[in-house]
Amino acid sequence: MKDQPITVEDYKEHSKEFFDKYFYVAKELGEGAKAEDILKIMESLAGVIMKKRSETKVGPFGFNKKPPEENNDSD
Repeated sequence: MKDQPITVEDYKEHSKEFFDKYFYVAKELGEGAKAEDILKIMESLAGVIMKKRSETKVGPFGFNKKPPEENNDSD
């Protein structure tokens, strides 16, 4: 599926999420914001969000847990 061309149906399915974000940033930048600037800010914000998410990530859970450190006291 990765190698398939993007269809109009794909645009319809995913455009709401994109345009919600686009118009949010456009509103924050103000009336004179250019599309190029909006897209650059969206990309920068995505980077900030991903960084913040990795800093606050909780886990690992289940089978991904690391075993507790063994006490290697030699008495």
